[in-house]
Amino acid sequence: MDNHKPYQKQDRRFWQIILALTIASLLNFSTLYIFQPLLPVFVDTYNITATVSSFLMSASVVTMMVGLFVLGFSADRYGRKTIMILSLVMTVLTLILIPYTTSFTLIVILRLIQGFFLAGIPAAAMGYLGNMIASQHLGMAMTFYIASNALGGMGGRVWGGFSADQWGWQSSLFSLGGFGVAVTIAFMVLLPTEPPTTTRRVSLTSDLKGMLIHLLDKRLMPLFLVGLLLQVLFTAVWTYLPFYLKGDPFNWSLKWISFTYLAYVLGVLAPPLASRFSNRYGLSRVMIAGLLFLGLGTWITAIQSGFIIVFGLTLICTGFFISHSMAAALVNQTATHHKSGASSFYLINYYLGVAIGSTAVGKLWDLFSWTGILSTSLLLIIVLLFSPFYKRMDDLAK
Repeated sequence: MDNHKPYQKQDRRFWQIILALTIASLLNFSTLYIFQPLLPVFVDTYNITATVSSFLMSASVVTMMVGLFVLGFSADRYGRKTIMILSLVMTVLTLILIPYTTSFTLIVILRLIQGFFLAGIPAAAMGYLGNMIASQHLGMAMTFYIASNALGGMGGRVWGGFSADQWGWQSSLFSLGGFGVAVTIAFMVLLPTEPPTTTRRVSLTSDLKGMLIHLLDKRLMPLFLVGLLLQVLFTAVWTYLPFYLKGDPFNWSLKWISFTYLAYVLGVLAPPLASRFSNRYGLSRVMIAGLLFLGLGTWITAIQSGFIIVFGLTLICTGFFISHSMAAALVNQTATHHKSGASSFYLINYYLGVAIGSTAVGKLWDLFSWTGILSTSLLLIIVLLFSPFYKRMDDLAK
């Protein structure tokens, strides 16, 4: 950035950036996950199986992975703010259209369209921060952003379940769409435009090669694997939790099930704490601690006590967001060019994990109920801890 001095935390625009990306992230991840607690409602409404209803999650995630590549590449080439505004506008439009749709197939199609544009914020945000924020404050900015991801995921799930139980699932989406209109306007006003030097044009072929080279980087590949495996087990737990708690011996209502997502508060607090501990103990050790929390919390939910299950969910959220925040920070630090592209590849794997954890794992739920979900989580943690890819992460932390 030849003509731009990166913003520091004492600068007003530093906090404008934090606020703009926070509210955009809140909308983005609320939209992505608002359907998760509603899946049992669609099972009853359209007389479909739990696995089929999960298409409302996996459909948006599949196209989101495509969008992460396309919009991540476009953000590096044409400007990150432009791509993020486009993402917000299309997100709001689809949120408003879905409640008018009575066909389950059409709802899935709209989720496919929505998913592609939901990719705009995560594909561009970390690269934007890397270019606009001073390096000594980048960790702080990144943890604020990741914490807002968790807050958005929590807000969408809690509000979706609660409002659907009170007023119907359409009200959940209409209200979120109204929030989205306000967010889009505020985002356009608050977020500074990047200097022209950060979006300079080179040949399309050279730009594409610069992005794809990340797939050959041995320092980044283990981080991409981390994103995949973490999200598979995390999504599997949260997708089938409503079905678990709705059945015997719990028989919880959708309203009370939605309150379990308040465990995400720990996901908001974990990234800043993880950043502080990583400075002292190293990224790899903090990530291992996160994985242990995640594994322990997952298996605690096997105990058929509502209080203990909620406690297990808080450990799951804490462990997941500790591990995720460490991996995301490493990707941004390791990539020396096309940072949005590198972040996009990490997130493509991350959201591939959402698709696998939501729909592909559904057969295990159908056959083995909650035990099938827990067994998958244990297997994935073992694979992650003992994979040869994982050993390379120690080199990244040095």
